[in-house]
Amino acid sequence: MSHFVLFHWIMLQIFIAHTASEPVVRGVIGQAVQLPCFYQVTRRKDISDMCWGRGPCPNSKCNDKILHTTGNRVTFRKSQRYNLRGYISYGDVSLTIAKVKAEDAGTYCCRVEIPGWFNDIKQNMDLEVVSAPPVMTTTTRKAPVSPKRFRKTTFAPQATSDHQTAAATAVLLTTTTIAPPTFAVTENDTLPETMVTTSAPPGFSTDFQAADLRTEGDDVFCPTE
Repeated sequence: MSHFVLFHWIMLQIFIAHTASEPVVRGVIGQAVQLPCFYQVTRRKDISDMCWGRGPCPNSKCNDKILHTTGNRVTFRKSQRYNLRGYISYGDVSLTIAKVKAEDAGTYCCRVEIPGWFNDIKQNMDLEVVSAPPVMTTTTRKAPVSPKRFRKTTFAPQATSDHQTAAATAVLLTTTTIAPPTFAVTENDTLPETMVTTSAPPGFSTDFQAADLRTEGDDVFCPTE
């Protein structure tokens, strides 16, 4: 009877495994993608060996194994593109695939090996790979820079009334004629001369001769011998 129950339990597990919807993860070509996988770890002895493989999880182990751990260390990887970046000691065994390629698409199996019959934790998931969206580039063109324009302002000289015109220098010549006194003239007397004095402003040339200052009406007295 126990064998009959065990057989039906195995068949039920197989049926559930095939009918359960598998999570789908989408990756972009050239970028990294992470396939999530966790199990519960409460004590250090709960840390279990596990493996990642291509294709659905088989009854044991992993088909086409790409990564394997022993305890909390990775002991095998098929390519350097496969890494476990989570905390293995805390049950995070998510697989990170770097630089995804188109051929990476397909089903992956995460299997945690728990001691005992049919205790392994299995998780299948599908990876879809899509092309990277076109990169939209925006080109900004700057308008050509024209040479700076300088405004030239010319200031006309201010016309003011301060211009001083050269004042004409007036030369005032004063002629003083001293008339002789009236007295009786004898033969031995000497008559006074007419004295001409000329006053001019400072700096004025005094090269004029007294003879040039005589007028037609002037009387000149000369001494007699």
